[in-house]
Amino acid sequence: MDAIHNTKLTGPEITNLWTQYQSDSLSLCVNTYMYDTLENDSDDIKSIFQEAIAMSENNLSEIENIFKQVGYPIPQGFTKHDVHLEAPKLYSDAFCLKFLHEMTIHGISAYSLALTVSTRKDMRQFYEAKMQDGIHLYNQTVDLLLAKGIYHRPPYLPNPVGIDFIKTENFFSGFFGDKRTLNGNEISNVFFNLKKSIVTKALIIGFNQVVKSKEAQKILTKGLEIKQKHIHLFSNVLTKDNLPAPQSWDSDVTDSTVPPFSDRLMMFFAGLLFGTAISYYGAGLGMTMRSDLVLQYERFILEDLKYMEDWTDFMVKNQWLEQPPKAIDRTEIIKE
Repeated sequence: MDAIHNTKLTGPEITNLWTQYQSDSLSLCVNTYMYDTLENDSDDIKSIFQEAIAMSENNLSEIENIFKQVGYPIPQGFTKHDVHLEAPKLYSDAFCLKFLHEMTIHGISAYSLALTVSTRKDMRQFYEAKMQDGIHLYNQTVDLLLAKGIYHRPPYLPNPVGIDFIKTENFFSGFFGDKRTLNGNEISNVFFNLKKSIVTKALIIGFNQVVKSKEAQKILTKGLEIKQKHIHLFSNVLTKDNLPAPQSWDSDVTDSTVPPFSDRLMMFFAGLLFGTAISYYGAGLGMTMRSDLVLQYERFILEDLKYMEDWTDFMVKNQWLEQPPKAIDRTEIIKE
């Protein structure tokens, strides 16, 4: 290691590594199970899942080595005890591919953010390499979804006659009178947030029918109600402008009631997806120029935040949340 590699990791650097360890250990469990349930005629999907599994294993190994070098405890994350590979098939092969595609989007976003807050050269190189891995996997999933005819393309927009400028303040209105049609940014954010909500709902439907804890089931059911509401409202926004909305994946969940994952893993994953949705809704809010959509995004964010509050209380009560890296509590030291 050169001199700069001997520099202590900053707070964002250690936190991003810790967070990625949680995510990769979770992904390894879920992707390994999905891979084992793929049908024999799904070699093309199997090949992509093999790559995803290898990437997670490599990421975990690299992060463990970094933690050892800096003397930081290796997190528990999720292990083989959190996945039951003998469990029956819970999701269709097509959904598994769609799920992996959506997860690559989350991964690329997380890597790019981690890169921009990293200082050490080796950390920047680490996340640059992870972004390349994520982009490669993303391209593979898109190509295969297109080849199978199950990729939902965003709506097309007509070519304008020429350059134009906004001429009226009514452009920002959405509550009264005639609403203008959606602009490109609004369509993009509504469409992709809708796609993510559809995949999240289908995944949680599966979790809800196999989870053992009744209290966990209650929280998952509440999450399904929230996602169904968001899906309905997002779909209406598109259809009112005669734009296509992605189809539901609910029917791609089987009737199995045998849990392939631990309750802790499923509940953690549900919370992770809701937390991610809040950030994507925030991005959509920042790009929206129609007042009715602004209010809608604000309501969605508040609903997801309330859900996360209930989710956090449940996870803490069951001691299912690992303590992330944190600053020194000077007040507590003084008291002691």
